[in-house]
Amino acid sequence: MKKILLLFQILFLLSLTLKGNKEPEVGIVEKLGNKIPLDLVFTNEEGKQVKLANLINKPTILMFVYYHCPGICSPLLTGVSEVVDKSELVPGKDYQLVTISFDHTETFDKAKKWKENHIKGLEKKIDKNSWAFLVGDSISIRKITNAVGFYFKPDGRGDFVHGAAIYSISPDGKIIRYLFGTEFNPFDFKMAVLEAEKGIPLPTVNRLLKFCYSYDPSGRTYVFNFTRVFGTVMLLGLAVFFVILISKKKKKNSEE
Repeated sequence: MKKILLLFQILFLLSLTLKGNKEPEVGIVEKLGNKIPLDLVFTNEEGKQVKLANLINKPTILMFVYYHCPGICSPLLTGVSEVVDKSELVPGKDYQLVTISFDHTETFDKAKKWKENHIKGLEKKIDKNSWAFLVGDSISIRKITNAVGFYFKPDGRGDFVHGAAIYSISPDGKIIRYLFGTEFNPFDFKMAVLEAEKGIPLPTVNRLLKFCYSYDPSGRTYVFNFTRVFGTVMLLGLAVFFVILISKKKKKNSEE
């Protein structure tokens, strides 16, 4: 009897584990450090096929919407437009923007209309090639959304149930950071781009920002890293103290 109870307990725990590892039907699961499939091909707003590897050749802000969305897709893109205007980083120079429709029935003409509207709505003048609006087939869409951890489902009325976030991607396709919601803090946005600049030399000020601030997963924001900065200042202080001490000792010995 005890063996049977033990077996049931093991099966119960196993079922919980399998349930916990199952991807959600709808939602966003962070997959930091994973790489997205850069070999996927989509259709851009001009009707031309493009490979992700040719678009993501610098730090990239990736986002998923569908173009006839009556809900949070428009606020999401508005939030991106606003933070692009507020940030001193320049699209096309410092980073790229890539928007992908996760509705495989949408065509490139809808993508073109959305791109035109959002490019015109920007206060900052940017290179039109720095923000791509894409559509694709269902297989490619599922591969890219699953890789990022973006899960959605049809609501049965022609729309979708889904979450809202943007993702910073390194030039080699690695998922670096998730920024959730439809409004984005310019500082968090800048740090997400800077963190994605793997292998790209940073200006001195940007290197200093990366050193002084770190990402807080619980608060999902960037915070001042007091321990790192204070520790560095202490080490520098001790180094200066020893240099002065040695210099005084040498000076005293020379005078004798």
